[in-house]
Amino acid sequence: MVPRGTHEYERFIRPSELARWGRAAGLVAHALTGIELDPFGGTRLRRDPAVNYLTQFVREA
Repeated sequence: MVPRGTHEYERFIRPSELARWGRAAGLVAHALTGIELDPFGGTRLRRDPAVNYLTQFVREA
């Protein structure tokens, strides 16, 4: 799909890392879902956030 060396694994952000950064900023991870990108167009939501994911943070009042 993409040339070898396109991605640097050590730069990927894990959902747990992002949640920790959010907490440090006073935010709470409210939702996390995986997303599958279709190379021919479109996306699908998935339960597994292992590769690509979307997350929503909220600031508690």
